[in-house]
Parts: sequence; structure tokens; C-alpha cells
Amino acid sequence: MAFPKRIPAVFNSIFGGERDPDTPVSVVGASRLGGEAVEAGLWQVFLLLLASLNFFIGVFNLLPLLPMDGGHIAIVWYERVRDWLRGLRGKPAGGPVDYTKLSAITMVLVVIGGGVTLLTVTADIVNPIRLQ
Repeated sequence: MAFPKRIPAVFNSIFGGERDPDTPVSVVGASRLGGEAVEAGLWQVFLLLLASLNFFIGVFNLLPLLPMDGGHIAIVWYERVRDWLRGLRGKPAGGPVDYTKLSAITMVLVVIGGGVTLLTVTADIVNPIRLQ
């Protein structure tokens, strides 16, 4: 849970503070680091960065939050368990989950994610992390 603690450091780096290498990096910063690694001939670093970025995106997409695939999977599991319990009680299967009721949560997550993305992209343009 160190991620939220690092956000103020990203914000400070935009306004002239020193950029800590442990702060979150956007796709812009990751691309810049990958380009610097290739220019320096550090192909292992580039491939490791590429692999870790792909792994992170895959795992992040499986989080049980509705905008991501994991959220849709969680809803399907909920419907199956609910229908199984209803079947044990002799009731018919329930209808599908109403996604409009979940849209408020989805919008909050989209706004938070968009804000963090804009913050990290801005920091990566204004004060990027560089390879030593």
C-alpha cells in the first residue's frame, strides 16, 4: 500500500522538487526509460521493463473493479453464486445484475484513475526519471 503515499512526491516533482525513482511512472515515463536503456545498449533492462509492464497490465486488468475485466468476472461469479443459493431454496434464477446501479462506482474509479494518469504523465514530461 505504498502507492498512495508516493502520489504527493509525484505532485511535488512537477513543481520543481527532485523526482524520486520510486514514484509511479506512466506509459510516457516507461517508454522514455526503455528508449534510454536501448540507447545505452542495456537490452536486458529494456526486455525486463517490457515484460514487467506487460505483466502489470495483465494483473491490473484482473482486479475486481468494474471498469476492468476482473470486475465483469466478479459480477458473473456473484450471479452464479446467487443463482445457486436461490436454487437451493427452490427459487428461480435471478435476473442479470443492473450495471446502471454500479455506474457511480465505475465513474469514481475512472476519475481517480484518470487523475493519477494525468499526474504521472505530467510528471514524466516535466521532470522524468532517468537512467543513471
